[in-house]
Order: sequence, then structure tokens, then C-alpha cells
Amino acid sequence: MEIPYGISRRSPNTARGPRGKDSRGDEKGKNMTKRTWLFRTAVIAAVAVAAFALGTPDVWAQGATPAPFIKVTVSDEAAKRTLMKAVINADTARAIVDACVEWQKAQPGNGAIAIFVLSPTGQIIDSHQMDGVVPIGAETGLMKGKTVLYARSSSAAVAQRFRDVDSRLIRLDLGKEEGLSYYFVGGGLPIVVDNQLIGAVGVGGGNADEQCAYQALVKVLGPQPPLTQAQPPAGAAPAQGQEQQRPPQ
Repeated sequence: MEIPYGISRRSPNTARGPRGKDSRGDEKGKNMTKRTWLFRTAVIAAVAVAAFALGTPDVWAQGATPAPFIKVTVSDEAAKRTLMKAVINADTARAIVDACVEWQKAQPGNGAIAIFVLSPTGQIIDSHQMDGVVPIGAETGLMKGKTVLYARSSSAAVAQRFRDVDSRLIRLDLGKEEGLSYYFVGGGLPIVVDNQLIGAVGVGGGNADEQCAYQALVKVLGPQPPLTQAQPPAGAAPAQGQEQQRPPQ
């Protein structure tokens, strides 16, 4: 059938847009562009989320910025069950254990240690014993952590406070009925965030137990108070110009 001059062979329902392109094709192109943009946005967002998830699990503190209280303590849901919020969470406890073991392995001689992270009420949240630790090393590590909970200070500070035999003997049984301890050797440190005691760490079996615990806390939680300085044994002659002081009882 002959089509009259001026009548298009295209469907009468197809309108032409500018420059000879029909409007249906323009609409299709716009939809394709929109879908491509949405896809790219979704991919970028997914990559950002994955990078955040992969890059932050082992990072609690950021340089001199302490780890936030909410990140290192149990969730609100867990606190509702236990009625305690100021408790170190399991992930942070594991990070401290791993950091201590990593530091110990990097030391000359690579002495074996046992480490315990305790809740404020004395429960073991996480622990690890390296190969070669003798039983007394594990036992003293746990006792150091319990000493921290009982004295609210490092086990080294307790040892420095009660330096003579008599002052220690009268305290050997203190806390035992509550499952706590008074152990007069360095290696136990309090875990404090925002002035709240959220747990304790005790390290035993090595020759730098306190330093191992300290370095782990610094790595995971951020800057920590300075360690207790060692003092001469009780009864030793005082340094020149200094008077010998009796430890507080």
C-alpha cells in the first residue's frame, strides 16, 4: 500500500523528540543512567562499610585518644541482664590478651606468660597461657588480677606499700573468703576507663609481667597512668640525703 507523502512509516504512537530521537529512547537512556548511578553509589557505600568493618576491630584507642567507654564495656542489652554496665566486654578482653602475648613474643628470650582478664566481680572474661608456663606462673597471674580487684590498685603498688614481712603476713588471708587475693608481686593492673573500674589484668610466669600488661593496655585502651616505681627493699639503707620511711599499714 502506498503511503501518502508526509506520513511517517513509524507507528503513530511513537513521537519524535529533538534531533530525530524518539522520546521513548530518551526515557530509556535516562533510566539506564539512573540505574548506573544507583549501582555505583551502592558499590561505593558497600566498600566503605567493608573497609570500616575490616579496619577497626583491633583498634580501640586512636593514638593519644583513649578508647570510648561505650566501646570497651558490655552492651546495654547485656547490662540489663547482669545489672552491671561498667564491665569490660569480651572483644576488648581478647584484644588485651592478644596484645600482651604479641608484646611478650617480641621480647628477647621470648619468656612464656599466662594472662587473665577479669571482670570487676572476679570472673575470668578471657585468658591465655603460652607454651611452657609452669603451674605456679598461671596461678600467680590469676592472683595478681584478684589483688587488683581487692586493693583497687596495681599489685606492684600493693607490694611497695607493704614491703616488710610483718605487714605482709597479716594480710595473706585477706580476701580469700571472697575469692580475692593479696599477692605482693607486680603484674596485675586495673582496667580503668572514664574513672570506672571495668576489670583487671593479671600476668604471671614471665620476667616482665607488669610491662606486658601495661603495653597491652596502652595499645588497646590508650594512655595509662605511670607504673609504680620500684623502691629499695624494707630495711635497706636509705639513699644519701633521704630518710628511711616506714610503709603505711
